[in-house]
Amino acid sequence: MPSSTTVATAATLDSAIREVVSPGATIALGDGVGTLDLLDGAQSVGSALTALARSIGDLRLVLGWLSGPVHGIDPEPFRDIVALMPGWGVRALLDHDRGRFVPTRLSALRSVLSGPLRPDVLVTRLTRGAGGLCFGTEVSWQRELIAAGVPVIAVVDVASPAADAGEPLDPRSVRVVGSCTTGPLRVKQKAPEPIHLALADAVLRFIPAGARLQYGPGQLGTALLNLTEVPIRIDTGLLTDAVVDLDDRGKLIGTPSATYLLGTDRLYDWARDRPILHGIDHSHDLTRLGSGDPFVAVNTAIEVDPWGQINVEGVGSKVVGGIGGHPDYCAAAAMNPHGLSVIAVPSRYGEGAQQRSPLVDHLSRPASTPAYDVDLIVTEHGHADLRGADWDRRREMINQLFTKGSAPQ
Repeated sequence: MPSSTTVATAATLDSAIREVVSPGATIALGDGVGTLDLLDGAQSVGSALTALARSIGDLRLVLGWLSGPVHGIDPEPFRDIVALMPGWGVRALLDHDRGRFVPTRLSALRSVLSGPLRPDVLVTRLTRGAGGLCFGTEVSWQRELIAAGVPVIAVVDVASPAADAGEPLDPRSVRVVGSCTTGPLRVKQKAPEPIHLALADAVLRFIPAGARLQYGPGQLGTALLNLTEVPIRIDTGLLTDAVVDLDDRGKLIGTPSATYLLGTDRLYDWARDRPILHGIDHSHDLTRLGSGDPFVAVNTAIEVDPWGQINVEGVGSKVVGGIGGHPDYCAAAAMNPHGLSVIAVPSRYGEGAQQRSPLVDHLSRPASTPAYDVDLIVTEHGHADLRGADWDRRREMINQLFTKGSAPQ
């Protein structure tokens, strides 16, 4: 194994991958803000993978959730490029006829990656914790691939925090090709606007002290953590900078649970050496979340139909995001005897003549989350509590919530 002073290069990465792949192979690239993109000296990992595809031929590239683009990837030489989550960092790749995405809930990626999309090698970024090699800013589906015997080629990033809650990786299961100092991608969250503060205020009345909260990245999630006046636990998929503020205010109970970090150095420094990150088998486990202490899932929607079906992917052919953990968390919260599945949306999107309502007669894309896993819909004007309502009553309450700004409670 190279020492920690050996700098990883595109050439060393290329050489290591060539030893384990052949035509027809599938390469998986680790995801999250720790996705290998640029090595020290601005060498592009994407360019190295593209050159490899041209040379070997008939290679498939599997990409997970990307918080930014991987520079240098040209889809043309690959058999195909499969995104496990659309949007964000893979939009340009999906515009090519070699690009496609898999419409699946996040918890089901374990099955997909152990079956039809099982990779022949995982190329990823690791770091060094107190006990040895570990993941830094995400675990996602990667530990399960290692446990299943998928060969791993890794670059050790000495600038990455170690927030992995798992045991140190067996060095015999990982081939380290060198180190880098680039650190994870920094992603600053936008400050909440008045609409997000209003939605958060309306939602927080339903979150009891001590509850486990799942929140999404973005302005609504930030507002929820900034405004809560009761101490809460965080049990979510993506952990953002707002959790640091929550902790500073003394409202965070225990150690948060997540599978990805998404933020700036403020979050990464705070998370360093904390056992925060788990695999998807833990973070999105419906059995665990659906039992025990109250679990409240707060998510949003792009479209809501009259019965409460949710679309979070986009509008028509325009895809802006993936299904992700939305249906997992909604289902788990609805299952929890003391939980609550909340959809919080503005009553209108856009400005002026471009304004539109998220309430539509028919979803323009397939449903991301079924109506029966939605307990509560909240707008800045009020809420509709759908628990115990039949289909006709649900339709009446949802329509009134969006058209008149209040709903029968």
